[in-house]
Amino acid sequence: KVKDNYEVETHIEGFSYTMDYTERTPDLISKGTSPTGMLLVSLAGCHLMTAVSYLNMKKIAFSVLNTQIDGDFIDEKPEWRLDADVIVETDAHLDDSQLAGLERFIHRHCKVSSILSKGNNIKLSLKLV
Repeated sequence: KVKDNYEVETHIEGFSYTMDYTERTPDLISKGTSPTGMLLVSLAGCHLMTAVSYLNMKKIAFSVLNTQIDGDFIDEKPEWRLDADVIVETDAHLDDSQLAGLERFIHRHCKVSSILSKGNNIKLSLKLV
């Protein structure tokens, strides 16, 4: 529902999320991310949860699993395109084969990335820390 001009409150699965668009209303104090920011949050979360699935399945211990994401939304009339760089960082001890397996697993099983990759450019990088 719209709460105040460009401030939107959404409810799904028992949780509430606030999104706003402060670029349209500069005097608005931001209470959440934009809808495009929420899309990037979903992409980052999906990569991380998929990585957890792989590491747990392979019984590979880790204590650090982070993601950094940088995304640009480009207006290519008549459509928009997303260019996103996703870096997944982990301290898991992975050999080259496991690293390649993790990357394949994320590409195959991250639903958000799979949906968004059509017509967009989503680049995944894995970084051992």
